[in-house]
Amino acid sequence: MGLMRINKLIYKGNKYSFESKEFDKRIVLIEGDNGTGKSTFCNLIYFALGGEVPIFRKNNDKRHDEITSDSDNYVDLYLSLNDGDFLLRRYFGDNEITVIPYKRVVDRKYAEDGKTLVAENVKFLLSEDNAEIYSVNRSKDSVVFSDWILGKLDISVVELFHGYNTFKINISDLMRLIYHDQQPNPEGIYKKPDTNSTYVSDSELVRKAIFELLVGKAYSEYYDSIVEEKKLAREKVIAKEVVSEYTLLADKMRKNGEAKNVSFLQKEILEKEQQIEKLHEARLAFKRNRSGTNTINQDIESCKSDLIECELNLSRLKEVLVAALDERYKLSVVRSESASEIGRIEKVIFSHDQLNLFTSDTCPYCLSHVDRVEGHCVCGASIDEAQYERFFYTSKEYKDILKSKLKTLATIKTAYDDCDAEVQKTKAEIEQFEKKAMNLREKLKQMLDRVDEVVDIESLNDIDDKILQLREDVANLNRLLEIESKLERFQKDFDRISSRSKEAELKRKGLEIKAQQDVTSKVNAFSKKYNELMKDTLPDCRSAKINLENYLPSINDGLYRETSSLVSIRLMYFITLMHLALSDKTVMFPKFLLIDTPETAGIELEHLKNCISQLKKLESYGVDFQVVISTGLNKYPETLKDNRVLFMPDKKKEHMLLKEKSDSNNL
Repeated sequence: MGLMRINKLIYKGNKYSFESKEFDKRIVLIEGDNGTGKSTFCNLIYFALGGEVPIFRKNNDKRHDEITSDSDNYVDLYLSLNDGDFLLRRYFGDNEITVIPYKRVVDRKYAEDGKTLVAENVKFLLSEDNAEIYSVNRSKDSVVFSDWILGKLDISVVELFHGYNTFKINISDLMRLIYHDQQPNPEGIYKKPDTNSTYVSDSELVRKAIFELLVGKAYSEYYDSIVEEKKLAREKVIAKEVVSEYTLLADKMRKNGEAKNVSFLQKEILEKEQQIEKLHEARLAFKRNRSGTNTINQDIESCKSDLIECELNLSRLKEVLVAALDERYKLSVVRSESASEIGRIEKVIFSHDQLNLFTSDTCPYCLSHVDRVEGHCVCGASIDEAQYERFFYTSKEYKDILKSKLKTLATIKTAYDDCDAEVQKTKAEIEQFEKKAMNLREKLKQMLDRVDEVVDIESLNDIDDKILQLREDVANLNRLLEIESKLERFQKDFDRISSRSKEAELKRKGLEIKAQQDVTSKVNAFSKKYNELMKDTLPDCRSAKINLENYLPSINDGLYRETSSLVSIRLMYFITLMHLALSDKTVMFPKFLLIDTPETAGIELEHLKNCISQLKKLESYGVDFQVVISTGLNKYPETLKDNRVLFMPDKKKEHMLLKEKSDSNNL
């Protein structure tokens, strides 16, 4: 099981800034009046963790005035993931997160007696040489920020199949049961998904997967097995198609229709080559026994030599044709797969906003801010201001997956056309050589008609014809042998993939049963604790549980209807997840909760305080965890007073979360 802990939050921009204290408590309380920045505080944490916050976008209908009007602004989040400490830096309008490992160093000063502590200074030493940059948005086969952080939390990156769509679980999906955001009507337990397209991301399949991945390791292995089974199933289909195509090709090449494997073909080729060798010996013996000389013999031999060369060229070209046809088929398969992949990409591609990280007032070498005189470059040279600014637009707009895939498809089509042209060219050459061979045979026949009757021309022609026929047979057998060899190899690949696919199917079925047993026990434990918490926070609650079908709450067997109860129903759900993680080591929930101002739906103050007081019970396990919660003024139990790390009593500038740079001394 993993542990995620927020240690410090910093916001910096050209206009506004904020720096929190170091969070050294398990329960971190943020108290503030309405509009002072409580939700902004929570959203900054979520944004740094790769989440999408619409009000932080300049083109959104509802915008956060301070953040969207600021420039060169970013958020730094110091956090611990299990045993590692990392700084996450994300610029606003950007879709990349920089990850920098750091070490916490404490400098202590003592009095002259060497025992009395006078001062203590905490420093975070960044290991910038080990910094890494990850994209927030996922592209094919790339490691994104979500993959990195889930790996640190020992949570598998699983892929779900929803009809024709595939969906990989990201950290922002799991945060839907970790980040208790502020909702005017908290009827839904899960935080709403970041994406506007909820067809896949907010389906029941995804919501169930989020719960299952957070409550048990068995489901991580189960979903991994589904991905492996689907992958092998696709490979099996492709391998079967290749075997079928080569089987059809081999059937067409067989003259008598009799199928022979590689071993029998090799024996047949060897036998025919031995026959050719014997015919050559017979031909030489025949020439030695001929009486007299004839001036036409040289012409005959030359013509035969040309004919043999022509037949050899025909044999070579037919081999080239088979290879070209094979290559054209492979390109056709790749072209079809690429076109299908483009179709899928076009269905799921999302657009994202970009932000220029550099401006005309930024040094291109050290990236520091430069007070540049208008009409002059950073170096001091006079420039045209309009022309000067044009070079600072971002290049991220060219990271378009679809264009890349279309270029790839165009390249494949070009290769296919080139290969097809080679096939047609080879066929034309074969036709030319066949005509040449026919002419040479006719010419040879005419020459032989003029030979002295003493010479046994008929016997010589018979030998030559047999040699040519055997050579043609050997060439055809070699081509068939090549096809059969490939077919045999492809059949072995298909058998191997089929075997692995069956093993993956059996493994998936076994893990499915194991996962169902595991989640059933976890649901029972969850319902037991949830029932206890709901009875402690709702006077009229007689029973509370979650359904095994969708993991959603059922209060009083579904009869409870009071609107104010929604706060308890949702908040206790999140707190129950924390109880489960602290009491069971097999639960993968990262023992971290982010709760934003839960006083909604008309809940009474005493009722709200009672709900929030349930957080103190988490400390009884003696296991490290962290809950970051923001509340209104005095809207929390007195027992959490010492846990308050940030107090914003009114909307005065000095008490607001984000402070203008001129007010930075008041931080």
